[in-house]
Amino acid sequence: MTSEEPGEPVPAGDATDEQLWPMGAVTRRTGIGEHTLRAWEKRFGFPTPLRLDSGHRRYTAAQVRQLLLISRALDSGHRAGDVVPLSTDELEVLVRGAGTVNPTMPTAGIDESVAEVIEACRRFDRETLVATLRRDATVLGMARFLRERVAPLLEEIGSEWSRGGIEIRHEHFFSEVLEDELRLLRVPLQVAAGGRPVVLASLPNEIHGLGLQIAALEVTIAGRTVRVLGSQLPPQEIVSAAETLNAAAVGLSMSLFASVDETEREIAVIREALPRSIEVWVGGAGSASLQRMPDCVKAVTTLDELDRAVNDLPR
Repeated sequence: MTSEEPGEPVPAGDATDEQLWPMGAVTRRTGIGEHTLRAWEKRFGFPTPLRLDSGHRRYTAAQVRQLLLISRALDSGHRAGDVVPLSTDELEVLVRGAGTVNPTMPTAGIDESVAEVIEACRRFDRETLVATLRRDATVLGMARFLRERVAPLLEEIGSEWSRGGIEIRHEHFFSEVLEDELRLLRVPLQVAAGGRPVVLASLPNEIHGLGLQIAALEVTIAGRTVRVLGSQLPPQEIVSAAETLNAAAVGLSMSLFASVDETEREIAVIREALPRSIEVWVGGAGSASLQRMPDCVKAVTTLDELDRAVNDLPR
């Protein structure tokens, strides 16, 4: 569990494309623990976080990127005392020499479609991005599209940002376009979907909705009716919707930025309020951090696990 309050990213001054990272999100993104971050701050003067009025630390995107490079240097066998004081440019040279990063080109093994998408994001070229996504969905089929295109894209977009190849504005642009396309792909499949619905939502202070759209398409591919409530819903609103719809399951999406303590409390409230005939699932990038899952709450961390969970539901 973390002692910092890992809430939502907040704007950094006038930089509208910047965000500040809570400590909990930084540790999950970089693999560097809270104690280590504090120790480095005291010993090396980096990373020096901004402080909210509450006293909680917030880190800039540039600091997170530098910490990712430090993490890669440590993985290559370098000592913290040698690499933490280095600048971002010096770290990039170091890890490039170790063969763990290439700041100018996509990583080896990334196919042409993924590289094409990243380049379209750099140009904010919506037309090319949409055309590429639709082509790949048609060629691969929906299930393979999610696993062989969307999942690698999300991973590579994050890695490209950590290398400095794109900025947060490019990530956000990609997410918005992908969400729109996932909704469009789901519409024709909903006609044949049936059974008691799966209700998908995220909890308060959880603004990210892309995971919900990915899950919604996977549920629909499996032939099950889905109802997406969206982001930032209070637990009681989710409970009321699930009861009204006589849902078969409630799926909750948790991002890296979610507060672990708050999320665990809210999941417990939902599980206690719902009848056992309605399953509760939790997934998303931040769900691996949950340590106190209530009884009868299922962790659904991959698309294949989600597919199995849907197919195990009573009709």
